[in-house]
Amino acid sequence: MQVTLKRIELKDSPQFSDELHGSEINHADLNIAFGDVDAISALATVIKDKSNWIASSSCQGAMSNLGNDMGASFVHVMSVANTQGAIGIASCDIGEGDVTEQAESTIVSAMQRANRLGQMPNLVWIVQAPGQEEKVLKGVQAILGNSVPIFGGSSADDAIEGKWLQFDGKQLYSNGLVIAALYTEKPISCYFSSGYTFTQKKAEVTAVDGRVLYTLDNKPAGEVYNQWLQMYGEAPLKPGSILSDSTYFPLGRDMGSKSEPIPLLSHPSKLNEDDSLELFATVQKGEILTLMHGERHNLISRAAEVTEVVLRTHELNYESQAKGLLLVFCGGCMLAVKDQLDQIHRSILSKAQGLPFLVAFTFGEQGCFPDGKSRHGNLMISATVFG
Repeated sequence: MQVTLKRIELKDSPQFSDELHGSEINHADLNIAFGDVDAISALATVIKDKSNWIASSSCQGAMSNLGNDMGASFVHVMSVANTQGAIGIASCDIGEGDVTEQAESTIVSAMQRANRLGQMPNLVWIVQAPGQEEKVLKGVQAILGNSVPIFGGSSADDAIEGKWLQFDGKQLYSNGLVIAALYTEKPISCYFSSGYTFTQKKAEVTAVDGRVLYTLDNKPAGEVYNQWLQMYGEAPLKPGSILSDSTYFPLGRDMGSKSEPIPLLSHPSKLNEDDSLELFATVQKGEILTLMHGERHNLISRAAEVTEVVLRTHELNYESQAKGLLLVFCGGCMLAVKDQLDQIHRSILSKAQGLPFLVAFTFGEQGCFPDGKSRHGNLMISATVFG
């Protein structure tokens, strides 16, 4: 397996187009691309009728071993070649219709395009517009069960304006789903994590409608959440957007065990006038939500820590050299530590030790837990190693 990476600046010149049609990209089994909205829009204009792309806009640009985007617009392309297997990509617009059924048919199409229908992939990798992630996962799992890890990230824009984009090499979407089904002879390792810890504050979901949380322990959810924040010295939040104010205090569900708790995070995005909370993930009635706490230094260090863990695990499990690393880093976490992105970049470079890597800043993260089930969360980080 061979993994290469290009970082191409968006310019009004032939160089942008020429580099995107370079031999490494043209002959790759799979091209994974991230950049800001302008970069992905330009990519879709230049790349037409190609079958080996999965691309998405990333919050305020992306990051790779070749650099950090802040201040300029680049597209980062990770090209995976010589996989000695098959990769199928399919997409759809999820703006209308039953999203779960659309996801079912899209994963089947991806398997068909890999000419492996009926055979389970090693890995499913997805990009999608934010908002329907749980339904997408339900559809993919209806076909594959929980035997195949599903990883990916929800598209992002610069200011949560709904301008995010998805691209499959042929079609550019604003509310789309792109799925890659990977069948590779070489091993792939994945890791899904958060940098937050459980507090002692928890309550049961007693009224909820999708992503609108009405009551916790039969009390207004916003009132309970504000009481929790005040216990940790935080000022009570007022109605309106609370996305940045809640970044260090999301809500978590424990997907682990008593001896090893594993949090799946939900990010409160808005406090409504009726004291309900809007979230970036769906929760169910009867679930227990715990107030989580994140520290700034943990958000800064965790990309390097996840890189170290997944590379060490890959080497131990397979005695195989890693060829490339793909990181999905929550855009909300990135914005909270944006002034330290250069430090984060240097720390990943140190742990990757010359390995090509690509980092996307997303508005939702999907990954697989130790119980084998893949889930959607917020403020999470994932790492995928191609080996």
